[in-house]
Amino acid sequence: MTTKSRTKQTYEDLKQDLLASKYLPGSKLKIDQLCDALGVSPGAVREALARLTSDGLVVAEPQRGFVVAPVSAEDLIDLTEVRIEIETRCLRRAIKVGDLAWEGLILSSLHQLSHCPVKIADGEARIMNPEWSRLHSAFHDNLIAACDSTWWLRLRDQLYTQAERYRHLLVPFAKVERDVDAEHKALAEAAIARDADRACDLLAKHLQMTADVLLASEAPFADMPLGAPLPES
Repeated sequence: MTTKSRTKQTYEDLKQDLLASKYLPGSKLKIDQLCDALGVSPGAVREALARLTSDGLVVAEPQRGFVVAPVSAEDLIDLTEVRIEIETRCLRRAIKVGDLAWEGLILSSLHQLSHCPVKIADGEARIMNPEWSRLHSAFHDNLIAACDSTWWLRLRDQLYTQAERYRHLLVPFAKVERDVDAEHKALAEAAIARDADRACDLLAKHLQMTADVLLASEAPFADMPLGAPLPES
C-alpha cells in the first residue's frame, strides 16, 4: 500500500470511528494510541486528523493537540434547521426531474433497509448495526439522487456527515422508540407518487424527530447539563 493510499485509509477508518461515536465528544485523540490501534505511522494519523478537522469532526486545540469535536444542543438545532432547508430543496428537485431508474433506486434501498435490524448484540450491549447505517445512508442518498444541482448536493453531504455523528448518539442515550420503517416507507411512497409537498413535509418531520429525540435524551451536550430545560428551537 502506498503512503497516499495508507493515509486515505487512515482517514476513512478514523472518520467511521468518529461517526460511530467510538471516541466521546471532547476527548483527546492521542496520536501514539491511534498509531497502535490502526497500525500506521504518526504522519498518516496527523494528516488524517488534519482532514478531519476540515470536516468539522475534530478540533485542533493549542496545548492539547487534537480532540473530538464537542456536541451542543445549540449546534444540533442550527444544523437540523439548515439541513431540512437544503435536503428538502434537493428532494423537491429530485421529484421534479427523477426518472424510473431513480424510483427503482428508492424502492430497492427501502426494501433492503426495512429487512435489516437497526441494532445488533455486542456482548451484553446493543449497538447500532453498521449494515443498517450503511443502508440508511444509501436510502437517503437515493431519495435525492436525481437532484441535478452539484452545489446543493455538496452542501447536503456536508450536513449529512455532521448529522450522522449526532444520530449515532441516539443509541446509548435515546429513550424514545420510533417506527423508522414506517417513516421511511411513507417518505418513499410520497416521493415516487411525485407528491413533492407531502414528501418534503415528511422528510422535514423525519429529520426534526431525530434531533428532538436526541435533545430530550441524556446525550453529553457541552452546553446543556443533564436535567436542564431544552433550548428553544
